[in-house]
Order: sequence, then structure tokens, then C-alpha cells
Amino acid sequence: MTDLLAVTLGNTSVAAAAAGADGALRDVRCEPLDGLESLVGPRLEAAEGPVIVCSVNPPALARLRRAAKAVGSDPPLVAGEDFPIPIRTDVDEPARVGTDRLLAALAAHRRAGGACIVVDAGTAVTVDAVDDAGVFLGGAIFPGPGLMARSLADGAAQLPHVEVGREFVPDEVIGRNTEDAIRSGITRAVAAAVARLASEMRDALEMAVPVYVTGGYALPQSEAGGADWTVVPDLVLEGLILAWREHHKP
Repeated sequence: MTDLLAVTLGNTSVAAAAAGADGALRDVRCEPLDGLESLVGPRLEAAEGPVIVCSVNPPALARLRRAAKAVGSDPPLVAGEDFPIPIRTDVDEPARVGTDRLLAALAAHRRAGGACIVVDAGTAVTVDAVDDAGVFLGGAIFPGPGLMARSLADGAAQLPHVEVGREFVPDEVIGRNTEDAIRSGITRAVAAAVARLASEMRDALEMAVPVYVTGGYALPQSEAGGADWTVVPDLVLEGLILAWREHHKP
């Protein structure tokens, strides 16, 4: 198989990687969504194979399609629309489950070889459960650290907007200024919520399953877990490649 270009379009970021016949990701890069064209434009021109996409952001997908057309590339092929995601679901409304959640679940289940829990900490935080047979069971969704920080600034007149993320986590739980107090509260609240949800989902599955953590805020959140928590920064891209390769098995 010639190299293909894999792209994930989130609410606030875009990631891209090349993959060859072995399915391994190469030259992975992630940028804020404002940099979509500068990140993918040169790669679209250089791509020898198809461009495959996971998108939870229709306007960003439209921008990617325009960028592909501008350089004479074939239209990108979208997971869940142009090729299927090979994972079964047991949820009330399967069509409303984000393809990023399904692809991350697919990749995590293949890594685990059985039941697992998947944490994707980005604009929103999702904590999802997959059973031993690889069926996506659903999960929990709550605002990510960035949304929490913005909501505090928007809703509280005297609280500033602060940057949050792995590089801003204060060492001390007791913040000695307003900014560190907000960062400590948000980071530790998210970590505690993730840990609680993972624990309760393990109880629901009735087994001590591994937890896979991905997303832009993956590292701070993984500190809530233990030795059986694994950070996989590119889990959605990995699932995207798996879905494409399985659809094109000889």
C-alpha cells in the first residue's frame, strides 16, 4: 500500500500523520485548528495515497476539502461516511456517537485484546467503556479543562481566564495566587472525575480492565490512574488507520 495521509479534525485542533503498508504512524503533528491549511496543505500536495479523515467538526472538514481541491488532491475520505468503522455499538443512538470516540475505542480494544476503558481529554472529556467482545458500550462526557477555564472567566466577574494544560499544572495543590488556584482546581477536578468514572466503569464491567488515555490534556489526566493506565497520544489516528486497513483487506 502506498503512503496515505491520516487527519483528525477536532473542535480546537488538527492532527495529521503519514502511514504506509505496515500501518505505523510517521511524522505525526498536531496544531491548533487555525493552522489547518498550513499543516495539511504541503502534505496534501505530497501525498501518494488517499487522504482519510476523522472529523467531529463539519466546518473544519469543509476547509480540508477546499484545501484538497486547491492543490488538485482527491477529496478526503471520511471515516463513518466513505468507509465503515469496524466496531459494534450497544447504545441508544449509534449515529450520534462521535467517530473520534469509536476510533479511539477500536484502537484501545485492539491494544488490550479485550475489555478496556478509553479516556479522551480534549475540548470535552470522554470516558468510554468497551466490553471483551469489542462492543462500544457508551460512557460519560463532561467539559474539558479549557472549557472549564473559559466558563469561570465568563461567569465570574473577578476571575481571569487562565491557560490550562500539562505545562501549566501547579506543583502545589494549594494555589497561592488566583491563577494557580484555578489551575489546581481544574486539573485536579478533571483528574479526580476521570479516576472516579474509570473506577465505576470497571465495577460495571466486573473486571479490572486497562485504561487508555489520549487527547490534548492526556498527561495530567493520566496521573489519576496507576500502572495499568497507558497514555497513547495518537490513539484516534491509530484507530483511523486500523479502520481504513480493515476496509481494504485483500
